[in-house]
Amino acid sequence: MRFFFLPFILFFLSSCSGFTPLYQKHYILNEKLKNIAITTDKKKMSLAVKKNLLKQTPPTRNEINYIIKIETKTETGSSVTATDRKTSGYEVISTSNIFLYKRDLAYDKIIFSFEEKVVTMFELSPNQVLSTLASRDKAFEVSAKNLSKSILDKILIYFSKDNNANK
Repeated sequence: MRFFFLPFILFFLSSCSGFTPLYQKHYILNEKLKNIAITTDKKKMSLAVKKNLLKQTPPTRNEINYIIKIETKTETGSSVTATDRKTSGYEVISTSNIFLYKRDLAYDKIIFSFEEKVVTMFELSPNQVLSTLASRDKAFEVSAKNLSKSILDKILIYFSKDNNANK
């Protein structure tokens, strides 16, 4: 029985040998994030995502090498209906188109773009407008935090892949 597990364990450990965690390249990624500027359209969700991204990234320097442009579209739709066909819940669907530009002397060039989508639920409180509005505002806040986290994760993965390709 031990002879069976020993080759399996050795194979399992050797398969992880090429893995390098993202935190080991933290210094390189931190330097790239210091040279990023963030621009948005003037929509409420885009500005909230930008605010959350600025909280998560290090302070920018005077030299800007990369620009993140965020364009967000937000929809609200009914999501849950009871057996009597009354709507009892809503969802906030936030879709962001993200463009990463590299700063050049002549013009800014798109080097990476992607789309992020987040769906957040909130409850409808019958005859309680203020409670429903508070629930909707909370859903917008949660959507903005989730979008900013997803955007930052994808940007970090792009930079780590780009750093490995340049070696």
